[in-house]
Amino acid sequence: MQTDVAEVFEPAAPGRGGSSTMPQKRNPTAAAAVLAAAAIAPQLAATILACEIQEHERATGPWLAEWPTFPALLLVVSVPLAGIVDIAEGLEVDSARMRANLDSTHGLVMAEALSFALAAKIGKHDAHKLVEEASRKAITEKRHLQDVLAGDIRVTEHLGPDEIKRLFDPLSYQGVSQTFIDRMLAKAETR
Repeated sequence: MQTDVAEVFEPAAPGRGGSSTMPQKRNPTAAAAVLAAAAIAPQLAATILACEIQEHERATGPWLAEWPTFPALLLVVSVPLAGIVDIAEGLEVDSARMRANLDSTHGLVMAEALSFALAAKIGKHDAHKLVEEASRKAITEKRHLQDVLAGDIRVTEHLGPDEIKRLFDPLSYQGVSQTFIDRMLAKAETR
């Protein structure tokens, strides 16, 4: 939700996440609550784990520490769980802004994909070195990394123009994440 990123936003509602001085501002209040709970919960869990130490035959005190800790832990995690559901159900995604942010790197964000593709042809070390060199050149000359690599014979003898173009498409470098997304969406549709 930060102005310089502006890719995803929590749901908006009157009186939610506003600023007392900046009318245009949308603060991520649910995310803030989730992060606060994430800071508290491990300490409560640590208390419960510390209570596992028992004296011979009957504990004389640790179980007494568990009594207030369990409800506190449940309370601490229940608020962020509700916040996460709220965020997930009303999340606003600006995919055009995401693409613009990726494109602002002039292809450098895809350097790893190119390095891995080249590694299969020339070895990991040489591929890394070649893409690292090309990345520095792209930065120095203020050029797109794809143009630099497409003009390098050490690359083009192993990767054709169509393959290079495909490797610079962020959607081609998601691993299995799309499978997880599809599975989650299918499950949500059956509800």
